[in-house]
Amino acid sequence: MTFVRALVMLLRLHGFRRLFLARVTSQGSDGVFQVALASHVLFNPEQNTDPRLIAFAFAVVLLPYSILGPFAGTLLDRWPRRRVIVVSQLVRLAAMLTVAGLIVLEVTDLGFFLAVLLVFSVNRFILAGFSAALPHVVAREHLVSGNAVAPTSGSVAYFLGGVLGGVVRALGPDALVVLAAAAGVLSAVWAARRLPFIGPDEPGAGPRALHVLAEVGRGLAEAARTLPRRARLLLALVFVSRLPFGYVLLHTLLLFRGPFARPGQAVGDVLGFGLAAAAAAAGFGLAAVVAPWLTQRWHPIAYSARLLALSALAAVALAPWLTPWTVSATNFVVSFAAQTVKISTDSLLQAHVPDALLGRTFTLQDMMYNFGLVAAATLAAWTLPPGGATTWPFFVVAAVLGVLALVLPGLWRRASASDARAPLGSGT
Repeated sequence: MTFVRALVMLLRLHGFRRLFLARVTSQGSDGVFQVALASHVLFNPEQNTDPRLIAFAFAVVLLPYSILGPFAGTLLDRWPRRRVIVVSQLVRLAAMLTVAGLIVLEVTDLGFFLAVLLVFSVNRFILAGFSAALPHVVAREHLVSGNAVAPTSGSVAYFLGGVLGGVVRALGPDALVVLAAAAGVLSAVWAARRLPFIGPDEPGAGPRALHVLAEVGRGLAEAARTLPRRARLLLALVFVSRLPFGYVLLHTLLLFRGPFARPGQAVGDVLGFGLAAAAAAAGFGLAAVVAPWLTQRWHPIAYSARLLALSALAAVALAPWLTPWTVSATNFVVSFAAQTVKISTDSLLQAHVPDALLGRTFTLQDMMYNFGLVAAATLAAWTLPPGGATTWPFFVVAAVLGVLALVLPGLWRRASASDARAPLGSGT
């Protein structure tokens, strides 16, 4: 089944159609907001931040809202997920308006970054809620197609939001771009209010504020006790697969701020970096196009391993050439591999984890995603030269993709055999 056929088939489903609209409006507004943030912080001549500090800033921003993950999972498994998504969107709207006000006042201090952090933090509830909601609107036999269509359509919406943000930025200041993102969040609030029932199947009584910490601890202990070994392997795979993606992203940012910058540009080539990001988005899109078709012929693990191997070969071929075009092509290849793993792990987690743990599981998956990017940022900060003008990291990225392709099938077989011999907990 092609991506377009899968999309048309799924959009006939009333529940999926509403979930799809809620997701694309939300992630489209993310793309607009990211343009404003990049323009105001990363490529702003008045704030010529050192590239090494930018790499550390990725870690500073990502790590705190990764730690919020267990809170999001516990609440998504206890509170009505639709209500959590709606409230989170409203909080995100308020934070974006605060960012717009601080930009107008020309304030870029701790308060500014805390408001930005709040925008990203609340988004963990929203994205984890969308993933946990999918089995409620799509039949089990269509989960692979749903996981190819919904997240990737969200990524495409994110990219289109970035294009829209770039157009708005060309016409006005950064604050106007943030207001455009806030308008997108208003649309996402409206779409989220129209969602059908998306779980949890057996909601618990909402924990009081003073009891949330204890509830989080109990929730994590339950997940650790009952998640099957295959789910643990998949969570580890998400972490490892983000390392090449995050490293290449940060390396690309350093290159376009330094050696790839056009003459006369004090802080780098914004357009060039945007094209590299577009290549990465295209890699995500291609992974979604081929996933519904190839997963009908191969098991998701075999499918992931083969496409990881193909990506490793392509990355090796591109590695010796340090030009804007080859770096953009490498972004395409690595993003293709990362999204291939993401689609497969989403489907397998939904198939092997009971609904009562889905919220926590997908929140843990988000944590692994972000911890992988944090690890990549730390590695980039310590190992890359300030301008990023070196080719060896691309060979390392290709090697990591190749090793993943080789060891993944065997690890999956051993985890499956272990689950068959000694299932973990009655819930699985």
